Amino acid sequence: MLNLIRADIYRVLRGKALYITLIVLLANCILMVISMNAFQTGVVTITMPEAVIDELVPSMAVTGVTTPQLIATQMENFVFFLLPVIVIVAGAIFSHGTVKNDIAWGVSRTKLYFSKLILSSVIGFLLMLVYIGFSTVIAMIINGYGGPAPAGHWISLLQIFSAQLLLLLAFIGVGVFLAFVTKRVAAVNGGFIAFIFVPLFILSMVVLINTNLEWLMEYEMLGNIMALAYLPYMETREILRALGIGAFFLVGSTIGGIALFRRSEIK
Repeated sequence: MLNLIRADIYRVLRGKALYITLIVLLANCILMVISMNAFQTGVVTITMPEAVIDELVPSMAVTGVTTPQLIATQMENFVFFLLPVIVIVAGAIFSHGTVKNDIAWGVSRTKLYFSKLILSSVIGFLLMLVYIGFSTVIAMIINGYGGPAPAGHWISLLQIFSAQLLLLLAFIGVGVFLAFVTKRVAAVNGGFIAFIFVPLFILSMVVLINTNLEWLMEYEMLGNIMALAYLPYMETREILRALGIGAFFLVGSTIGGIALFRRSEIK
């Protein structure tokens, strides 16, 4: 499996797609921080509960200290940057037809699946670090560090981003599942976007019809990513539910994807 991952790393680094994705991500970080800085009072007030505002940002400034918390509340936007990673790593072997060569050389389908899932997850994690770190650096350049940070602030952020990472990995798991089941890049793009928006649309319509079913929104993926931005203020059951949803989709998509891929025909 390590040889597969090394070959994929070489292929990905030689291509242009990852670098284009990175450039767009960095540009997004710059624009996001500038817009938050321009409307800093409104942004902080809207995106943070009162308890967070009182404890963390009495100055209401977008600084090196406050920016990571703000980025956590915007993490649902980062989900869309996972799609090109999935296409580059997992989708490319079908669009280029290299999957036939791997299987012909005796590579097991399970190892092939896991190699793409692992590499997609690693690249997604690294891009997440860039998303957080570069945005924080830009905020520090504009407004400075803004310290001292409250006691336990960085530990709290580590917990938040670790919890959000599990849900992001779940999105990657679903994307890799789509790549290996459909074997078409267009289907991966459409299926991934549908996985993000269709459940949200359906649940919103259900709640609009019957407000007593509003609790169903607690099981929506993007909503849980945003909710985890305030993990220290969540109840234990809410945290476990959010993490359970992420684990369910990650494990379920992986088991289902491997099972279907092992039985599928490669043309």
